[in-house]
Amino acid sequence: MENVNLVMKGYKPETAFKDGIVLQSADMHAAGDIRFFLLAQLKRLVNGVNATRTFKNDEDYHDCIEDILEVFPSLKVEEVLICFKYIRQGKYDLYGTLCTGSIIKSLHAYEEKYTIPFREEKHAAYEPYLNGMIDWQQLGEALTVDQPSKLSLEEWLKRK
Repeated sequence: MENVNLVMKGYKPETAFKDGIVLQSADMHAAGDIRFFLLAQLKRLVNGVNATRTFKNDEDYHDCIEDILEVFPSLKVEEVLICFKYIRQGKYDLYGTLCTGSIIKSLHAYEEKYTIPFREEKHAAYEPYLNGMIDWQQLGEALTVDQPSKLSLEEWLKRK
């Protein structure tokens, strides 16, 4: 939280995905801090964007933060900051309105473009699920035990 300007300048979407703090975890460990931090960044975004229709009061800001935490629990804090930066830079169309809905749409667009491909790439890098590749027939044959033949005592003694 102290290095927000460094994050906003130096982080790329991939860096934020790899090194970021998950919103849900941040909310569990420092709920008040993360909400206050996001609120400050949201107000900074509103000041940086020339939207004709925007938040009217503090309750609107708080609702937006709660919605972000509810809708995007697996996004990283840094990813939200980068999305806010992209909104400020005009990479997402606001059509003159900066409200909870437009921010949620922008976060969805960010997630589709960056986060989901990074998650899929990370998932594909994991080794295949080993149980899915078991040759059940071979395993069954290895587990089959030959039944001892039922020999009479006399037949058994003859063999020895």
